Amino acid sequence: LDFSKIEAGKLELEEIEFDLRDCIEKSVALLAQQAHMKGITLTNLMQPDMPNRLLGDPGRLRQIIINLLGNAIKFTHQGEIVLSVKKLPEESSVEVADTGIGISPKDQAKLFQPYNQAKASTAHRYGGTGLGLAITKELVEAMGGHIGVKSEEGKGSVFWFAINLRKPVTVSVAPAPAPISLQGLRVLV
Repeated sequence: LDFSKIEAGKLELEEIEFDLRDCIEKSVALLAQQAHMKGITLTNLMQPDMPNRLLGDPGRLRQIIINLLGNAIKFTHQGEIVLSVKKLPEESSVEVADTGIGISPKDQAKLFQPYNQAKASTAHRYGGTGLGLAITKELVEAMGGHIGVKSEEGKGSVFWFAINLRKPVTVSVAPAPAPISLQGLRVLV
């Protein structure tokens, strides 16, 4: 449905104030159990000076993040997936790094095209329609951003995107949590 809207030029984006940390944490939480079931560590890191409240489309941002995390979980059999969010001078950058199967340079060129997957054998083994990354790319571009991938076969991938999320008139920055010393304590994680 989203792809049809995009092709028809009917995709509408919201421009509302939202809590970026909440959006990121809820996106990660949706897929945490799936990663846990595979024995994969799933974490998110956010720069402490990121604005707490921003203007944009939190639903579409969540859709982009869930798609990238879902793919990372699908193609990672061991290790970790790290979602990182940082503020660049003009935009916000999000990276999803995994220790998965990786993608050859030749196959990377096809990744964001509709109905294409890196390899036929990968499509057969892992399933999917080949639309997820195409829709993700269109959503990122509709939000005024850009998306890319860095990958090496057998060594994992880093999918990244950058979009311009504007600050509302009143901006709050949540203070970074104070560090807690764990020296001498027993900790269960």
